[in-house]
Formats: sequence, structure tokens, C-alpha cells
Amino acid sequence: MNKAVLLFLSCLLLVSVSGCGSSAVTGPNGFLYSANSFRPGSMAAFSVTTGALVQIAGTPFVTAGSAPYTIAASPPALPSPAPAVTTKFLYAGIPATSKGGVITRLLGRTLSGSVTGGIMLMPVNSDHTLATSQMFASGGDYDPIAVAPSGNFLYAIDLTANHLAAFSIDSSKGSLTAIGPPAGVAVGPDPFNVVVDPQGKFVFVANCDCVTNPQNHGSVSVFSINNDGTLTAVGTFVPGGTVTAQPIALAVSPNSQFLFIAGLDDNVYVESIAAGGTLTGVSCPPIPPNPNSPCALPPGSMPVSIAVSIDGGNTVYTGNAGTGTVSFFLNCTQTPLPIVATTSVGCPTDGNGNALTPVAFQNNNPVGGTVGVVVPDPSSIAASTTVTAINPGHFLYVTDYDHGTILVFAVTSSTTCTMTSCPTTAGTLTQSGSMVNTGGQNPFGLAFSF
Repeated sequence: MNKAVLLFLSCLLLVSVSGCGSSAVTGPNGFLYSANSFRPGSMAAFSVTTGALVQIAGTPFVTAGSAPYTIAASPPALPSPAPAVTTKFLYAGIPATSKGGVITRLLGRTLSGSVTGGIMLMPVNSDHTLATSQMFASGGDYDPIAVAPSGNFLYAIDLTANHLAAFSIDSSKGSLTAIGPPAGVAVGPDPFNVVVDPQGKFVFVANCDCVTNPQNHGSVSVFSINNDGTLTAVGTFVPGGTVTAQPIALAVSPNSQFLFIAGLDDNVYVESIAAGGTLTGVSCPPIPPNPNSPCALPPGSMPVSIAVSIDGGNTVYTGNAGTGTVSFFLNCTQTPLPIVATTSVGCPTDGNGNALTPVAFQNNNPVGGTVGVVVPDPSSIAASTTVTAINPGHFLYVTDYDHGTILVFAVTSSTTCTMTSCPTTAGTLTQSGSMVNTGGQNPFGLAFSF
């Protein structure tokens, strides 16, 4: 990887929320938490009102020497039309010093300081401040984590062991108890992302196979979630049947029917999720001789994150480390289509109105001009299924890794999205207000809650 590309690092969280009416906003629509990974580290908390961020008193909150990296909320904020559920706990994956998670392994950045890896818990107080941190699974090299929609189970990748660990969550204390095999279940090489589908049936792991002993034969491991939270292997799948795929980040559609995969090979792969969890590639227009063509990004994009908007999943976004851009796609997997198909920028269709491609590329937007490379963190992308019906507009939050700030971007378009339809065009990004300081250094993980 070109080290010049890494002069500026950022982390992207899509908290795209739909405006379904003109009801007055009387208070915060949600809360955003940021993990400052500079060791010893800290956590920042913000209230969110119509996209704007305001620091909660006490920010940043100390983490007792731990260095939070990727974070997830429990219970996680759920996609509409589910009612808002108050978040009780925040968890952070903490990679071991010698490994450093995605920042070190993939991007060549060394994390400063010395900490013991593990999983950190910070209970969320009634005023949305954060209580004293606690450590679990100490000694593990944990980075990507995800919480099941029920809030009862947490899944974490140990990057040294290439295993996926499962934990039950105590509903009153938030404490974690390991379940299933003591070592976890095996996944593929370089597992850099883990997500749980919104219905809580399956766990998906992106195995990049691109760093440790790179063969560039990436895959996606799929597990079904048993009633007790333990995992049963469904299978390992090659995105789009492309043996050189390098899946790095995953997002699931709000209806749990499609998996969107960002690959370091400048491609987006779309997989249909069967009732049993098996994956089947959904092709973009064929590029001979490959009948299962992925959806190509501009060369050099190097997408390291992917997110689906939570207004019904009308838009797919990728954060591109190579070009410092966010790419917009229309999600054409929906029925009925969210976009007027006859427009030049809509979803192309056949004579019967059926979509000819799962996603339709729209444009690239630079993020803040000089902000630099967008390096989204897997946990924050997993949290992009958050929604609140009373928060009008669509917003994108980008943390500037090197400068300890968060930028807010309004996703503007010609019309207002609803839960079932979206504008003809994917819109553009417009910075909303000034940068917001996290109160710490090297912010990486983000989580949105109610």
C-alpha cells in the first residue's frame, strides 16, 4: 500500500436517518459515541439533534488505561420500523499492542503505548454519560466486534488466532460470559469485519486474506446463531465467485436479504442471503468472460468500508482509502425499486421493469477536501442500521483520525426520502457546521444509540 495515501486517516459512520414528516424536534434524536484509540485512550459522547453533535458533559470519559478501538452498543439501535431501544452498554474491541488491529495490519500505522488486548465494557448512565470501564477476555487480540439485535450476545474476532468468539451479555450488568468452544470458531485469514444481520439469525465474517500471508483468495464465513447464542457454521463463500476477491467490510440490508461486500480489489460484491444463510452472488452487468461480475469502483478506490442507508436501504456507500472519497450507489435490490428507473442515473431495468443490476454507481464525493483518506472502522459501519423516525435528513459522520475531530456531512438531494422511496439521485455531501472535537486523539470506533 502507498504510505503517502495514509498521511490522513479517518473513520466513517453512516447514520443515515429518514425524514418521514415535519414533526418538530424537541430534544436529541440520538447519541453518538467515539473511541479515541490513542493509548491510554478515552471515549467521547455526543447528543445528536438534526445531525448536529454536542459534547455530553464529562467528555472524554477515561477508560482506565485501556485503548478502545472498535465499538458496538447493546442493545444496538435497530432499523425502522422497530421502536427505539435505550442503549445500556458500550463495548470496545482492544487489539494487542504488537498487532494493532486494522490500523497496523492493513494500513501500516503503529499504535502508540502499551495495553493488554481484550473487550472493554462501559455502562451507559441514564444521562448518557459513561460509567467506569471494565475488562473482559483479557489478553485476546480483539478488533472487530458486533452485538446481536437482541442485545443478548456479542461476537468478537481474535486477529491473532483467526477465531470468532461468542459471549452472552448479562442484561442487568453488561458482563460477558464466553459461550461455545473455548477458543471460538475458526474463520479465514485476516478476518477484518464481523456483522450480524438485523434479524439476528446470522453472523458474517469478511476474511480478507490480504496481509499476514496474503494469497488474495478472500472469503466470507457464515454462521447461524443458535437460541443460546452459540454458532453453527453454514459455510464459507467466495464473493461473486471471484477467487481474487479481498473482502474487507460488510453491510446487510435492513430486510436481511442481501449482503454488500467492499473488496480491496476496487469492487463491490452483492450476495443474496438464503433462508438458511447460504450466499449466492448477484451480478452487475456481465463483463465477459465472468458471468458473475462484481460492481466496479473507479480504479485505485481501495474501498475499506461499506454501509447501507437505513431509510429502507435505498443507498449504499463505500469509504475509499485510495482516493479519499465516499462512493454512492443506488440499491437496486429492492422491490419496488426506490428510484425512478427511467432516469439516466436510476436503476437500469429491462422491459418488464426488473432491475438489471443490484447496485448502480452514481458518483464519488471527496470528504471535506483536505480531510484526507476515509478509513471507516468495521464496528461503526455495522452500527449504520440505526434509525429514528423523528430525525429529519440524512447525515454522514467522519472522524479525522489524525486530528481528533468528527465532521458532519448532510446528504443532500432533490427530494426527501421516506421509508419506502428515495430521490432520483443519490445526492451529494455538504459539510454541516464545524469540526467537533472528540476530546482525545486518534478516534477510530463510532456507535450510534438512543
